[in-house]
Amino acid sequence: MPMTREEYLAQLEALLTGRVPADELGRMLDYYRSYFDEAGPQGEARVMDELGSPAELAARIMEARRGQSARETAQPPAQRSRSGFGALWKVLLAICAAPIAIPLILLAAALALLILLMAVGVVFGFVIGGVACVAAGAAAAWSGVAVIFTAGMATTMLCCGAGMLCGGLGLLLIAGGFALGSLLCGALAGALSRWLLRREGSV
Repeated sequence: MPMTREEYLAQLEALLTGRVPADELGRMLDYYRSYFDEAGPQGEARVMDELGSPAELAARIMEARRGQSARETAQPPAQRSRSGFGALWKVLLAICAAPIAIPLILLAAALALLILLMAVGVVFGFVIGGVACVAAGAAAAWSGVAVIFTAGMATTMLCCGAGMLCGGLGLLLIAGGFALGSLLCGALAGALSRWLLRREGSV
């Protein structure tokens, strides 16, 4: 009867228990468990063939850990301390680059503010233009009604029709302005939430 994935992982855990720290062993078992999950039930036999028996896999893991420990032990002290100098060097480079980086940051902020102001201006332009069209349409319709007895029915119908057309266009512009404003607010809220999440993740 072929070995199941749980039996395979249980044997691997038994072979590595006491030889590998518990937290590292847990990460290893989670890795191989996810490897089996990606392969699915039909691919379990293939994964076991690729990994070899639990004893073979445990031997390879221990050999890799011994090789890593040997490399860390053989590293000269000067090389180990070089990482501290590397961090100091990065800090110095950041300080030297500050006179260039600060104007670039300010320029990027100014461009972002300009784009935001342009978007707000477009939204207000739609709304104000729509209000103006509605007002003009109402005025045209009223003027048509006012001259119904002097200019005739044709002129009245023409003025009322033009007024309704202008008012409808104004309502469309107002609706478009509110729609653009809603999209702008949603984009700003999404960008702010992503920035806050990145800030929380970096803390």
